[in-house]
Amino acid sequence: MRKNGMKVVLLLSLLLSVLLPVGTRTTYAAPVSISQTGNIVTATNGAITVAYDLSTGKGTFKEGSTTLISDFYSDYAISGSPTRYKSTDSATRTASWTTTGTDGYGTSGKLLTITNALASGSTITLRITMYENRSYILSDMTVSKGTSQTIDFLEPIAANNLDIGSGSDKRIYTTPYTNNYDFGVAPVNDFGNSQNGDDRPYGAGETWSAFNGKSYWVAAMFDNASKKGVVAGAATTKTWKSMQYLAPASAANGPLTGFSVYNAGGKKSGTSVASDKFFLGYFTDYRDGLETFGQAYAVGEPKLNWTGDVPIGFNTWYAYYTYGTADAMLPTTDYFYSHLKSLGYNYMNLDCCYKGVPAKTPVQNLKDFADYVHSKGMKAGTYSAPFAIFDPLTDTVPTTSYTFGDIALKDASGNPIKSYINTYIVDATHPGGQAYLRWIMQTQHIDPGFDYVKLDFIDLGMYEGSFYDSTKNGMEAYRIGMQVMRDTLLAAPQDIYINESIAPLLPSGYAHGRRTGVDTTIGLESYPGIERQALNTAASWWTNGTLYSYNDPDMLFPESVIDGFNKVTLNEGTLLSTAIIMGGGHLLIGDNVPFISEDRMKTLFNSDLLNLVKAGKAARPVSMTNFYHKLEHPPTAVYLTAANGDKYVGLSNWDMNNSQGASVAFSDLGLSSSMAYTLTELYSKTKLGTYSGSYSRTLKPGESIIVRVSPQSSSWPTAAANLASGKAATASSTWSAQAGFEASKVTDGSQATRWSGENGTANNQWIEVDFGTGTSVNRVVVNEYAYGSQNFQIDTYALQYWNGSSYVNLTKGFTIGDRRVFDFPTVNTSKIRLYINKARFIPSINEIEAYNVSGNTGFIIDQDNSNASYSAYSDIRAGIQRMQTFTLTQSSLPRLDVYLYESYVNKVPEDNYYLDIVQLDASNNPVQKLFSASLNPNNIPGAATPYAVYPRLTGLDTTKKYGLILRSPQTLDDNSTNNKYGFAYSDSNPYAGGLERLSTNGGATWTTENGGNRDLIFTIYK
Repeated sequence: MRKNGMKVVLLLSLLLSVLLPVGTRTTYAAPVSISQTGNIVTATNGAITVAYDLSTGKGTFKEGSTTLISDFYSDYAISGSPTRYKSTDSATRTASWTTTGTDGYGTSGKLLTITNALASGSTITLRITMYENRSYILSDMTVSKGTSQTIDFLEPIAANNLDIGSGSDKRIYTTPYTNNYDFGVAPVNDFGNSQNGDDRPYGAGETWSAFNGKSYWVAAMFDNASKKGVVAGAATTKTWKSMQYLAPASAANGPLTGFSVYNAGGKKSGTSVASDKFFLGYFTDYRDGLETFGQAYAVGEPKLNWTGDVPIGFNTWYAYYTYGTADAMLPTTDYFYSHLKSLGYNYMNLDCCYKGVPAKTPVQNLKDFADYVHSKGMKAGTYSAPFAIFDPLTDTVPTTSYTFGDIALKDASGNPIKSYINTYIVDATHPGGQAYLRWIMQTQHIDPGFDYVKLDFIDLGMYEGSFYDSTKNGMEAYRIGMQVMRDTLLAAPQDIYINESIAPLLPSGYAHGRRTGVDTTIGLESYPGIERQALNTAASWWTNGTLYSYNDPDMLFPESVIDGFNKVTLNEGTLLSTAIIMGGGHLLIGDNVPFISEDRMKTLFNSDLLNLVKAGKAARPVSMTNFYHKLEHPPTAVYLTAANGDKYVGLSNWDMNNSQGASVAFSDLGLSSSMAYTLTELYSKTKLGTYSGSYSRTLKPGESIIVRVSPQSSSWPTAAANLASGKAATASSTWSAQAGFEASKVTDGSQATRWSGENGTANNQWIEVDFGTGTSVNRVVVNEYAYGSQNFQIDTYALQYWNGSSYVNLTKGFTIGDRRVFDFPTVNTSKIRLYINKARFIPSINEIEAYNVSGNTGFIIDQDNSNASYSAYSDIRAGIQRMQTFTLTQSSLPRLDVYLYESYVNKVPEDNYYLDIVQLDASNNPVQKLFSASLNPNNIPGAATPYAVYPRLTGLDTTKKYGLILRSPQTLDDNSTNNKYGFAYSDSNPYAGGLERLSTNGGATWTTENGGNRDLIFTIYK
């Protein structure tokens, strides 16, 4: 048997030597050897070595012949005292070692124990475990004394240095306290700035100031060129918060001038106080090191496995914020059921502040929502911030005799501590606090039948204070609370996916998923929120599948309809899409989907992108940038490996104003540098070509793509040719103060040039491209100039084509932005024109492109009365509803433009603005609701504006009449038209196929106004 086993080993070794690329051959370390010569104790496994000098209380950590840390020591501090008691103090020192054998960390481990009996009376015991097949050690310490001590600081390994040997681009990698803050990278000699986030008391501000060198949970020093590095972090977090201290090098690529791993946060008392375990390792690729760290942490605290599908679906927050009513959410569920469920969108999740139906209790509303979602064969999600106390402190905690004041975390004087979100905090060591957490899980999540629970602001549970159980600190209290909630949810009759937000990275065994960054809408310094999200997903790829089943890169909003004129552009939305799709599997749409434009919806409908999400993998950076600390853009290239070995590479240019070269060597993806690969692009579903060695391209400003690199061929087409390239262009006016802004700039193929209207122009401007002959076109791409800061000016527009005698409107709309893609049924035309009806400043366009894409289609205007002059009025509230009747020329209703506005004076309406499509009877009264969508009141324009809504209705009867109803039933009726929803209308009968009707009793009865000559202003597409 031994001979056969040796043959297997030899065969495997031979195969590896042939198959593995040069530089990646596996080298096996020797068995762990521990010996003592004089005062020097040495532990080594052939790859890493620890040498400890018993005469000084100092040690050295090496990789091969390279010293990584020299003269490290151990120390601790007594609570309230600045004195550090160190292993280097006068002491009697001894060493011993034992065999620990094989465990989850590695094989044939040995434990070295260094005992420092200090002359001052206490003993520092340092333990170091090494394995024969690992390039890391595990270390912890215990402080013991004959009398009890109260300790608030334990530092097993500390030194005034850390290095990784030679390197041309040495950097640090840091981890934030919670996802309220950001991962960071910086040069070793210039740490830059940070928010230096920690427990934040109520009223305390955040400042962007010099980084204090404190990383939580894990940190690294690495060379961005060679990738080698040291990774250090918490191997366990049973008792303490875990940190790493880094001090900058005195010169570029020099050694750090300070380094340690330590426990702090709260305090512990006793005659023996122990630290948690720490991980310290050297890796030829620090990215492998971070992944190994995650795997090692999961040995002591396994991740919470999820055996169900990757959560894909919808979340209410960025679409509705606090306006998530049943009237909005049930139709949204219907929309997902009809158009997205078959693709895998299966979760309909409530976020904070669900309003439901006004007359019902909150719990009944939750149950009704979950029941409705389940009736569609989908899964329902919900939200809570369980460690926050929102009730008056005098109120009684449900199921107990305690008050909320009893269970509130106190300071040393017995006063309740208020958090940064202006709430008090549940003390999870209090039996009433535990009962309250259990009650929330049971009553608000389990009993209504939810399948997904988002636990928010759970960092509150880790605050330090004076706990009910005085033997506990913040970490221990947090663990108690999280265990109560996890165990309660896992005991539910239904499977519940648990997701954490505003949470510490560790401990990680209490949830299936965790948010990687702060809310995507929250920017920082020069970062918009979407870029901040991208840098955090890129930096935390390694937590996906190690600490958590899936990372949560927050919600995707392709358009952010709720932001009105300042909505997310197509480039911005695609950048965010790439970050999320490549970020770890979790995909929830946080946008008002029935209002999302066609070019953005293509991402949601793209099955190849969804298959990436469903695989549940996160992409690692090819190379790091100095993001966060130095405010550089996120990494340009990230990649992941599919189950079949294909590589998927996300390439993103976060410079919104300038093009950027991007190049990826296939060897950096773990592929052969000589083999030919077929490259395809997933957003466009086009073939880029066959490449070997590397792939390079110039990314346009704000461009983001996902490239599949495969040895297999592809039947996808190559990209269509730009038919507008080099064609003649004319404009209504041209900037005349200087040359260089002519109409021809929109067809010169350069994003660095632009047409600009004349000074003083804004409305009723146009730019035209002349093909010179009849040309088949079914796609037009318009790139609007951003004035250097994503500051776009075009408000409303029409895209037109020349029919031989006049211009015909293809589509109309509200805002263009850095890139709009207009798809429509093929037309044969010699000219296209962008007509700018209204702009906020001088309109300016970088490029107009035109294509004839095989098989392409889209929507085109069918009926339109918006060319007529119109008036506006705002009385949509309470029982007052307006309806426009209409007929159809075909059996589908893919899109409708409705001219609406909000008469904001000093407050927004109390309810959403609802748009219903109904079927009518012969008397023009509604008999069946076919579709409903709604707009949150924030940022709706103050003048009548065409809002596109996409009912995507099919199977309609062209012999029937239909109606568009505008309503807002919970908006206050104060007999005023201020702060109400409005509409555009004309009394000149601009639409012969229908008329406007009024209801003053919530739709119970309807009256035709102005003899049937009044019409609402709208556009129907086919």
